Amino acid sequence: MLPFAKHFRSLGWRIDVLTKSATQRPGIAASFDTLYDITWSRNPLALADHFDTWNRVRRIVVEGGYQVVHAHTPIAAFITRFALRSIDPENRPVIIYTAHGFHFYKGQPLLGHTAFKALEATAAPWTDYLVTINEEDYASAKLFKGISQEKIRLIPGIGVDTEIFSQSAVPVGEAERIRRELNVDSDAFLIAMVAEFSPVKRHEHLLRALAMTRDSRIVTVFAGSGDLEPRLRQLAEELGVASRVRWAGFRNDIPALLAASDVLTLVSEREGLPRSILEAMSMGVPVIGTQTRGITDAVGDTGWIVAKHDVEALASAIDAVAADRSEVRRKGALAQHRAREEFAIADVLSAYEALYAEALKPA
Repeated sequence: MLPFAKHFRSLGWRIDVLTKSATQRPGIAASFDTLYDITWSRNPLALADHFDTWNRVRRIVVEGGYQVVHAHTPIAAFITRFALRSIDPENRPVIIYTAHGFHFYKGQPLLGHTAFKALEATAAPWTDYLVTINEEDYASAKLFKGISQEKIRLIPGIGVDTEIFSQSAVPVGEAERIRRELNVDSDAFLIAMVAEFSPVKRHEHLLRALAMTRDSRIVTVFAGSGDLEPRLRQLAEELGVASRVRWAGFRNDIPALLAASDVLTLVSEREGLPRSILEAMSMGVPVIGTQTRGITDAVGDTGWIVAKHDVEALASAIDAVAADRSEVRRKGALAQHRAREEFAIADVLSAYEALYAEALKPA
């Protein structure tokens, strides 16, 4: 959210942030006027456990005299809306919630789907504007009761900085340096996956597909970190693909890594509107993805989409893409055009400027 904070402060807004370990995060203090630390429990149903948290949220908001409170994650948004729901209308700020991917989605096991959907439906009447970032969530939000249909919006994610994520912004020779660092041959077909090692990202699915590919020149690089990494390294050994996998760790040079890659892939169980995909597309790097909410919204016809749970289909797609470099270049050009026309951060910021202006317009 740093680009949003910087942008609106440049327009004269006072922007404060309330988040976990805010004051301990290096590099964010300069982007906000005030930082508040808070701890969110992982169980929004246990309201008794959240008493101190929601009471503090309410106190900070009332004492701060805010005109807008904007929540961005499911648990924080639920607690915040619960805390502010009964403030006197004359003193109540406008409450906006951007759902960066509902925790319920099509194809989810019934219990989780029902529970998460019930939470979002319960909190919808406490919300002045509900912003979704993909078509599936937008359609779901339209079914919530207690919030006006015209107050439900679709804004495509948090935007991508098309100047930073551009081939021309990567210093000459950096892509080659990345390949040398990763020990990737010049003729190898390099697939990048930029994602934390968590179950929802399904690195295992990609490893199993890699093991089924026929072209030994195909190499995968995982950029990210997380507790699952040791298990995934072991699985790569068991599948016989360890020599074709690179573990790049947490990176601060993602544009250069993307420039060194032929395609990006993401095979998540669920997504909102994945930033890594938008960044790759902005670089002219096309995407092989699964038929997952958010992934399909971003990629459209500029890449390759396969069934979410079909490992063989993913392997076949990877082999086919690696065999046709001209099609990779063609899709890359389409992806870049789409990213810059539909997902540029300047356009997303303009959409939020218009939303805030509407929300604060006198009745």
